[in-house]
Parts: sequence; C-alpha cells; structure tokens
Amino acid sequence: MSELVLKTVSDLQANYKQLAENHLLQRFSDNPEFHKEFLKTFSDLVFSQNDEMQEMLLKMKQNSLLNAVFKATEAGASFAKREVSLIPFEIFKKEIKGGVERKIATGEFDAVVIFDINFQKQQILKMANCKKFFTAEVKQGVKVIEDLSTGNCVFDGVNDATKPTIGYYAVFITTEGIKYDKFMSNSEIIERAKFSPQFKKENYANTNDNIHYEKIVIRNLIKEIPQVSDELKSIISSDEIPFSDYTEIKEPKINQLEKAKKELAPKKAEKDLPKTDKSKTSKTKVGKKEPVEIDANKEFENEQEFF
Repeated sequence: MSELVLKTVSDLQANYKQLAENHLLQRFSDNPEFHKEFLKTFSDLVFSQNDEMQEMLLKMKQNSLLNAVFKATEAGASFAKREVSLIPFEIFKKEIKGGVERKIATGEFDAVVIFDINFQKQQILKMANCKKFFTAEVKQGVKVIEDLSTGNCVFDGVNDATKPTIGYYAVFITTEGIKYDKFMSNSEIIERAKFSPQFKKENYANTNDNIHYEKIVIRNLIKEIPQVSDELKSIISSDEIPFSDYTEIKEPKINQLEKAKKELAPKKAEKDLPKTDKSKTSKTKVGKKEPVEIDANKEFENEQEFF
C-alpha cells in the first residue's frame, strides 16, 4: 500500500484519518476500541502541536510517525495533555566519495516517543499488583548497604533534608508483599544518562529535587519488575533512544505580562488622538539630544525572565 503524499500541514490534518486507517489495516489491528483510541491519539498529535512541530511531522517517515502513535495509544498517553511527546531524529545515509565515507542527510526524520515521568509514575500506581510505590532522595551522611540475603537496600543514618543529595531511591511493593527497589548514586545516574544523545550536562548540575535524576532510577526499576502492565511494557520499549542526531522543538515563549497589558490597555479611537498642527515643525539643534521618556513598567518588564 503506497504512502499518502502530504505536502502541507493542511494535507495532514485533512487526511490523518485515512493515514491511520491504512496503518491499522497493514498491522491487522481490528480491535474496535483500540481503533477508536488510535484515531483520538493521532488527532491530538496532529492538532495540538506548535507550528514548528507540525511542519516537522510532514518530514517524518510515515511508518515511523504512526508507530510512535501506536506506542502512545498502547500506553494510553495523550499528546494534547503532554503525557507523551515526539523527538525527531534526523536520518542519514552513508556515501563513499574518493574513498572517504560520509553521512548525508536524507531530509527525513524518525519519530521517537518520550513519555512524561509523571505519567509513568501514574501508570505504575495503577498496576493491579501495586501495593506501594514511591521515590526518595538520599542525602549526604546516609550509608547505603545492599542486603545480600534479599537484594534490597538498607539505609544507615539520618536522611537530613538540609544536606546535599548523593543519589535517588525508588521502591515498588506488590500486593503480595514482594519488594523491588533501586538505588543509584548521582554519578551512576549521570553515566546512564550519557547513553542518550539528548543528554545535557546542565540538566544534572543541581542534584536536589531533580526530575532528570529521578526518572532514570524509575525507568531502571521498572525493568526489574517481572510483571508489569501492557501500558508499561510499551513505555519501556521506547526507553532506548537511537544514537543519531535529533532536532529539538521548543514551545514559543510568551511574555505573559506583556500579553496581559495589551489585553487590558484601552484602545484609543482615531478621533480621540491629539491633532498635529502641520504648520509647525520642530527642529532639533545639533549636539543636543531630545529628552527621552522612561517607561518604568517597561524597564521592570525587561528585567524579568518568563518561562
């Protein structure tokens, strides 16, 4: 079955349903409920992205894009709610010229799904065999010992919240009382994080209350639990990101204060504006500067950083 030719974002939005139907047909997926959820997940993706990401969707290989939607649907995650997102990985082909091998960009991208850490935690708590699940920061002064008889962690010392964080801990206890836990030091977490091409050193500069540290411990703990839900299996399968270049898509920053001021500011009608006497012209003497009126609100606004 040939791919639909989509040249514009409007083409994608008008034909996403046909695209989804073709993909599910190829995969022999005939579950009506899944079919319905797949269309909803794909619709969320197509209509909820910013302009830059919508353009990027057109550059993604259709099978790769639809496979990403399939995984998100299996996990029950929504693109519109930011429970899952896509990272576009640039596809290269190898070419040998003059005996030298070079990588040439094809102009296409692979779509890789990334699940939000809070969504993953919610999925763990929803598991039928979950009695208790939590994470914690381990502070300086606490000694971490592995109990050889159980394989679980034992802690010695007071976990003083005012002390620096030396590592992160996650534990999952089943309804039968079986305990699965994982402790990783900061250095172990960073070494594991470096396997990802999207690793950014600055994300790990602050060790306290850092979700980048926490999520790696959680994802490694999940892999050690024998019985996990189908949703979590789908999440785990998306954990390993291919070693290739990716394109970072950022949401446009909106100056909320400026936006609010514009909305609240009364609009003066043209007739209310002061009339200018065209017969009089103002001349500025050489060497003298015109007085500049300073807007205090504007000065304050420029000092602010909005996220």
